[in-house]
Amino acid sequence: MTIVTNNYLADVNYTPPDGGWGWVVAISSLIIHFIMDGITYSLGTYLTNFVEQFNVSRGEASLVHALLPAITLSCGPIASMFTNHFGCRKTTIYGTLIASAGFILSYFATKFYVLYITIGFIVGIGFGLIYVPAIVSVGYYFEKKRSLAIGIAVCGAGIGTFVLSPINRILVNNYGIRGAFLIKSAIILNLVVCGLLIRPVPIEPSEINKRNKKLKEKTTKDSTNENKNLLNGAKITESLPTVYLHKVDLNDSSHLKIAKNPIEFATSMPMLSENETATVNDKNLAYSRSFMKKSNTSTLDLLAHIRSLQNITGSPTKSINAINSVQIIETNEEKTDFLSKFLDLSLLRDMVFIFFSISNFLTSLGFNAPFIYIVDQATSVGIPQEQADYFLSTIGISNTIGRVFLGIISDIKGVNRLYLYATVLTICGIATCVEPFFTTPMGFLIYSIVFGFTSGGYVSLTSVLLVDLLGLDKLTNAFGMLLVFQGIATLIGPPTIGILYDIFKSYTVPFFLIGILIGISGFMCYFIPCFKKKEEPK
Repeated sequence: MTIVTNNYLADVNYTPPDGGWGWVVAISSLIIHFIMDGITYSLGTYLTNFVEQFNVSRGEASLVHALLPAITLSCGPIASMFTNHFGCRKTTIYGTLIASAGFILSYFATKFYVLYITIGFIVGIGFGLIYVPAIVSVGYYFEKKRSLAIGIAVCGAGIGTFVLSPINRILVNNYGIRGAFLIKSAIILNLVVCGLLIRPVPIEPSEINKRNKKLKEKTTKDSTNENKNLLNGAKITESLPTVYLHKVDLNDSSHLKIAKNPIEFATSMPMLSENETATVNDKNLAYSRSFMKKSNTSTLDLLAHIRSLQNITGSPTKSINAINSVQIIETNEEKTDFLSKFLDLSLLRDMVFIFFSISNFLTSLGFNAPFIYIVDQATSVGIPQEQADYFLSTIGISNTIGRVFLGIISDIKGVNRLYLYATVLTICGIATCVEPFFTTPMGFLIYSIVFGFTSGGYVSLTSVLLVDLLGLDKLTNAFGMLLVFQGIATLIGPPTIGILYDIFKSYTVPFFLIGILIGISGFMCYFIPCFKKKEEPK
């Protein structure tokens, strides 16, 4: 008996369409970033309200601002698993419902620490599930225009920050903090529609049909060759035709048990008598639920080629046509392999990925600080609150321009994306080091423009660089794992700045330090090609 698995579906090659429905996905991702990142980054306008209404220090208040993006980013691997398992569409919808529920629960908070749970963790987990599919879905639809498409998608964050920052002040003044939370919950629910617009990348049917045809021909040829090699005197008195088993019920009891080990064409097995069982190991059975073959992931497709022979000298034995279903046996080792495939822990041995992740970690230590503290910093030097709010809006709009412009520049032939990324981060770090010495509205305005524009490159080019450095096949897992580094840094950075402010009663030292860290993170990226050259010969 020979059993063949059609795991070729996992290897179907496809060319990203570079347009079509991909632009709908890109616009959908833009709206997702507009609402999700807009709410996250504009939360800094509530810092003073938290301090006054809940009677907490800036260090305690800033922990909410740090937890939200930190949990969002740290959920990267989980979001990657959900995206691989359920697809981008369902993962986005699940995340939307969770995030909306978090803001509803925040309405009932009477103690400030409750917001750590409702906004920091619950909303953070919801946003985390949304963030990964919003990025990788665009990456799968584009190749030549990938930087531009992702730049357009992520620029929604800057637009959201620009629009929602002044709106936050209006909401608080008219409805209070609790009313603002309910309104944000309702706004987030609109992301369900965006999730529905993210559909899987279509695979060319002709490619699958070609592979089906080749596999069938190979199976028929294999059957013919084996029949010719029967021992002299043997006689085939009964032979079962090739049987195609599709959409097998994995929960049904069965006589045939298959565990998951790689087989293309298994060796012939002796005939089975009734009620006997056979086990075939298949470690790499096509069990993954990738983005590009999502429509096939509800069941395991198997192609079984079964033959029964009768010995001319012995009594006829019963054929194995009693076998009517297939059961998958999953051992602990196979569960580990299944989980490892989703997480791709081999990335932790890749020096290019590790070095890039360290750079991202240093950037993330200070990236969120201006979004959280620039309004409070401006008011601390005597700038009116109403005017200070617009510095955050300025960061948002310049960030939007930076994401799109730098995305377009990076797509120009001959432009080294990695060096472009490293340069804008270095400039961003230098500007942040100088910022504490500004005390006038014009100085804050200049810094807001420079920081917003240069930090736009950090966001829009990260996922594109992952494809350049590691390949498209590792984008989902690499991006999800990278978010963990960013999340940990985001959890450490902003609260530390708040604590330093409580100690020094000034933002000079904190902003100078984060400027140095961002500058170092950019400078590090100039050396990544050295690691890439060392690994290529291997």
